[in-house]
Amino acid sequence: MTSGRLALWGLALLLAACQGPAAPPPQAGPTLASQAAEALDRGDYAKAADLYRRALGTAPDSLPLHYGLAVAASHLTLKDEAIREFRWVLARGPKGSAEVEAARRWLTGVGALAAAEPGDAPAADAPATAPGRASLEGRIALAEGGQSSQRRMVILYGLANTATKEERHQARTDDNGRFRFPNLVPGPYMVTDAVAGVRNWRLRIELQPGQAATLDLTPANHIKMRDDFPNLG
Repeated sequence: MTSGRLALWGLALLLAACQGPAAPPPQAGPTLASQAAEALDRGDYAKAADLYRRALGTAPDSLPLHYGLAVAASHLTLKDEAIREFRWVLARGPKGSAEVEAARRWLTGVGALAAAEPGDAPAADAPATAPGRASLEGRIALAEGGQSSQRRMVILYGLANTATKEERHQARTDDNGRFRFPNLVPGPYMVTDAVAGVRNWRLRIELQPGQAATLDLTPANHIKMRDDFPNLG
C-alpha cells in the first residue's frame, strides 16, 4: 500500500471516529388530545374541556375528542354542550362501543333520550352496570285520585363533601311510573322529583358499590310524611 493510500485510509478512520453515533431524532411534544386526556384523568375538567375544544378545531371528526369533551362538560354541568357532544357520539360512534353506550346512558339519565319501556327486552349489546358502580330503580305510585304518576321526572343529587358531590342525574318515568338509573357512583344521594318549587319527595339514599337498589316513591315516604332534608326549605 503506497504512502498516499495509507494517508487517505487514516483520514477516513479519523473522520468516522469523530462523527460517533447519529443523534436520535427530536421527540414530538404532547398533543392537544393527549394533554386533554391527562387533564380529564386527573379531574381538571375545565382545562380538559378547553383542550378538547381546541383539538376539535383540527380534528372535527374524532370520536375520542367529542367523547372526552362530553365527559368534561357533564362534570362542569354544561348540560347543553354535554348533550350536543354525547349526541354526536351516539350518532357517529361504532354501535355497541363503550363510548356509544356511555353516551346513551347519560342522555337517557338526563331525559335527553326516551327511556326504554319496562317490557322491552334489553339490547343484545347493552352492557350491565359497570363493576364497582351501583344502580337504582323504582316506581312512582301516588294514591288513587292524586296527581298522575305518568311521565314524571326523578332527579338524583349527589351530596356535598362526599364521593357523589359532582353527580346529578335525571330520568323521566315511563307510562307506568317506572324509572331506572344505571351506572351510578356509589355514595349518598338526595332523591326528589323537582328541581325547584313544590316537591313530593325528598329522600336520602346511600348506594353501595355493586348494589342494585330499589326505591318506590309512594304516599308512605311522601314529603308530608318523611323529609330527609328539612333544612333545605
